[in-house]
Amino acid sequence: RRRAARASGHRSFWTGMADFTAPLPQAATASEAPPIGSRVRALLTRQFWVEAAEGLKGARATRLRYLVKSAINPLEFSRPTQAAVLMRIAANARAFWPVYVAVVMLPMLLWTLLSSTWLFAGTMLMIAIWTYAYFVRKDAPMLDLLGVPVPKMVACGGGSLLIMLVTGMISAFVWAVALGAAVALPHMVLHNGAPEATAEEEMQTLQPV
Repeated sequence: RRRAARASGHRSFWTGMADFTAPLPQAATASEAPPIGSRVRALLTRQFWVEAAEGLKGARATRLRYLVKSAINPLEFSRPTQAAVLMRIAANARAFWPVYVAVVMLPMLLWTLLSSTWLFAGTMLMIAIWTYAYFVRKDAPMLDLLGVPVPKMVACGGGSLLIMLVTGMISAFVWAVALGAAVALPHMVLHNGAPEATAEEEMQTLQPV
């Protein structure tokens, strides 16, 4: 009887600590998330671009217009003190990053891709691989590589990484991002950075009627 009671006590102890048979919340969220193939195909639908165009008319577009207006306003530039340089760089990089990406980073990346035949060919090959996997073979869960079934994400990701290593795309991207950051650095240092209250007031005046 004592052994039976001791065994039942051990079972109740371990059962009360954790129920490992119950699914985790992260697993449920991941299973409910749409696959990457459907998200990529959504980019080619008319509804996606209609919603994107409607989004440009809302608060996000108003915020972007305010950032552009503030970024090019000559009255908001001044020579900083030595102690304020790092604070300005951090604040302006956090506030004006959409402007830096759209005006500096993306043109640098596009110019880098088009300036080299290898980089352009590698980009086209990567687009072809992902298009074949998620559009031509959209119903197939696997891709056959030398007779071995491989998941689409693994095949496309591994192929893209190999292409970037062979064509030198990774180093080109790093160079483009570094050059873009160097171009944007003077603006980060010299711009005063508008306070949040002023930004909110300006956004209210820019709201469409």
